[in-house]
Amino acid sequence: MKHHDAAIIVAVLLLLTVLYVGSYFTLVVPGGRKYTNADLNRPGLSPSRNYRIDVDLLPRFFAPLEQIDRKLRPKAWEVDPFG
Repeated sequence: MKHHDAAIIVAVLLLLTVLYVGSYFTLVVPGGRKYTNADLNRPGLSPSRNYRIDVDLLPRFFAPLEQIDRKLRPKAWEVDPFG
């Protein structure tokens, strides 16, 4: 019975890891998101433009993955000043 419990725990941990990484890649915009004029007029706009939605918690929640991503894909994080 203990072997079965350990397998369930490992499966749940793997599922949580896949959901965490998948959520990161779904929400991240490495080059920075472009704001529209309507976005700029919204009060309380988050200064972080690296995620598709403006939630102040996201940069802290995904900080470990973002650091790894910046090291593995530095060209994706370069900002085009003319873009």
